Amino acid sequence: MTGPRRFRAGRFLDAAAVHAAADANPRLRSFLRTVAAHSEAGEVRSRRLLEHLIRRIVDDVGDLHLNNALNRLERVAVLRDNIAVILDHVLEGGTLPDGVRVATLGEYFDQLNTEMRELSRPRDGIVGDAPLRLADDSAAYADSLLREFDAGGGAAGRHTEPAAIVGDAFRAMPADRQAALRRAAEVEPAALWRAVAAEGEGGKRAAVADLETRLGGRLTPDELARLRTAVDDLGRARSRGLQVSEARLADALARIGDADLRAVVAGGDVWLTQQLALHNPEALSTLWRRFRDRGGRADDGPGFRAYLRHDMVTYGRGVLGEYSAAFSLSSIELFLKGPDANVKVAGTDLVGIGHDGWVWLIDDKSHRAASVGGVSALTDNLVTNLRRDAADFRDAIARLHRDDPGFTADPRILDAISRMEDAAAEIDRINRRGSASTRPARISAALAERRLRLRVTSAAGEVREITQALRDLGLAVEPTGTPVPLPPTGGR
Repeated sequence: MTGPRRFRAGRFLDAAAVHAAADANPRLRSFLRTVAAHSEAGEVRSRRLLEHLIRRIVDDVGDLHLNNALNRLERVAVLRDNIAVILDHVLEGGTLPDGVRVATLGEYFDQLNTEMRELSRPRDGIVGDAPLRLADDSAAYADSLLREFDAGGGAAGRHTEPAAIVGDAFRAMPADRQAALRRAAEVEPAALWRAVAAEGEGGKRAAVADLETRLGGRLTPDELARLRTAVDDLGRARSRGLQVSEARLADALARIGDADLRAVVAGGDVWLTQQLALHNPEALSTLWRRFRDRGGRADDGPGFRAYLRHDMVTYGRGVLGEYSAAFSLSSIELFLKGPDANVKVAGTDLVGIGHDGWVWLIDDKSHRAASVGGVSALTDNLVTNLRRDAADFRDAIARLHRDDPGFTADPRILDAISRMEDAAAEIDRINRRGSASTRPARISAALAERRLRLRVTSAAGEVREITQALRDLGLAVEPTGTPVPLPPTGGR
């Protein structure tokens, strides 16, 4: 099955207008005379041929532009649905949908901007600065026009549907599913194709419901059930063909030096493993090395996919947690260290100055555990992190001053940096001297004296409690989000 869309824009042309345009154009008049001179039918045939050529070319150019516009509108609808799902649940404190990277939302907005921009300039959106080509072989195109004219007309068109892949999926189906598809195609071919080609879970449900309504009871309940399964199978096959063509996959595989990884990608799923191979082969190779270093087998494709998914989900949750915490902590007036995408880098996650002048050192724990027993960034590594952050802040101020000699740092920031450096020196002294049993109380007092707070945030998890040992150091939990159950994302 394929889904070519032919709009036949040329049929709306008025014949008299076509002939008038031909008579007014010197090159077209010359064409008419040349054809008439070499044809037994003379001028009658030449005028009919010219009209046919103009209508056919208007058909093909119109199809090219309208199909491009419709495809863009469909992609816009899918992007809007995906953006809405992510935003709805991120704003409500939910975790990212399964399989969605942190950068996905930004990518969706970039894609949406591109699609909307190209809709306003259809020719540029199709070919850019290149010539508009209706066929790869001009001689074959001209021959098809003449054969169509001699035959009295006919249907033709160009499309990019993965027909071979969809056809293979159809032939691989059980006979009863094939029969259900044929029954539906006999009655409602257009509605059937819309159901197969629908993008997103919501669009698929609506298209299948419309198809069943149009069929009007002509299929039995069992046939309808088989039809739904068959439509879903064909839709997945079509999506796979559109996502990763054989040529694109072959190019991606050729760039993979590791034979084992190449085999895993070749047999992997299109939605994760192959997409990563296509768009970020360097990251794929890095993650593959980590997977193997941790004992992953060279032939364990499903295991590697699970590893990829886990890495992406946990990474995304961490980034979401940092950003959610930053936007939810109303007590902080100024961030010296804001959220970023480097959630795997050691150190504090956020550093800010509150309305009351206190400095907050924050580590976000956006995971599913209800209790936290260790926050190394604010305990074992506290001295190192205080000194590193303070040094980074001073370096940033120095760069700003180099770029603008008239720049003057906010006195509150300079004071906060000094207090952090003093606290690091005092805590280092406490760690090296005195009784270990009194160390937490002395560290807590040193921080309080310099107006520093240690906080654990939980923006995308269930953390509500920390151990007594952490509380003894002066740590506290700041819930900054309310977890919500994650519904279906609308994708396959």
